[in-house]
Amino acid sequence: MQRFAQIFGAVYLLVGLTGFVPPLLLGGLPPGVLGPLDGLQFGVFAVNWFHSLTHAAIGAIGLAVYRSPSASRAYALALGVAYMALFLLGFFTSAAAALGGLLPLNGADDTLHLLTSLAAFVTYLMARLPERERGAANPRA
Repeated sequence: MQRFAQIFGAVYLLVGLTGFVPPLLLGGLPPGVLGPLDGLQFGVFAVNWFHSLTHAAIGAIGLAVYRSPSASRAYALALGVAYMALFLLGFFTSAAAALGGLLPLNGADDTLHLLTSLAAFVTYLMARLPERERGAANPRA
């Protein structure tokens, strides 16, 4: 659980920060996306300043909570719910500029959001019970 928060935190912080590096924003996005710093990150993922800022914040939160088992578990659940909502928003929105242009999404984003959500839910559900609860669940004979 804690490793999940640490790794996903580091990855999303890095992804968020690289979204602010113009040479890594290849290609243009359809009209309606609110810039600046909009484009296809690494030539694949639709991003703008808000999308990148959100990724950086999600990463920073993961790195801030990874030392706490309960906070890491809450992070995984929140990430699972949020990214499933983003997947559904992208899947059911035909325009690349969801939320009035604030959040650019494309098929690659949708796929990544779905995978992130599933990984977060699996991690959340597979988390071990705290030691005191394990003892109560499996009393010694």
